[in-house]
Amino acid sequence: MNASGAEIASLVGDFSQWPKWQPWQAVDPSIKFIIAEPSQGVGAHQFWQSRFGEGEMTITQLDNTQLSFNILFNKEHITQGTIRYLPEGDNVNIECSLNGEVNTPIIGGYLALLSQYILNNTVKLALNNIKTHAQLATKEKAIATDDSESSSSKS
Repeated sequence: MNASGAEIASLVGDFSQWPKWQPWQAVDPSIKFIIAEPSQGVGAHQFWQSRFGEGEMTITQLDNTQLSFNILFNKEHITQGTIRYLPEGDNVNIECSLNGEVNTPIIGGYLALLSQYILNNTVKLALNNIKTHAQLATKEKAIATDDSESSSSKS
């Protein structure tokens, strides 16, 4: 994507920015989020509840190239995830990985397949939304900089 790593980091590293790009309300309109303080950086924490269950997420690492987090689903399924945003020439490549286990006896395999399908599609949508917001913010800042430079040179 044609956006700065700083723009991406500001979108993903602050839970108060997530409503701009996360698609969960479109997937499940019953979901409600509670963002704890602080909302950004390592240790930031958010909770959610929906008709499908509940969960919590904590940021465990954040720097200029990635965000790592832990998720606890329904107080029993733990997932670790990473959103990486790595420079590639003039662009930034963004990717997300999630690793976890479904520990439900008998139907666990089916739940894992269903979760994988839903998460793959939802994460693709989220990454596209991040791309859109980061590119727009980067472009708006460039326009604002150009405008302030041209008005400074006219003075």
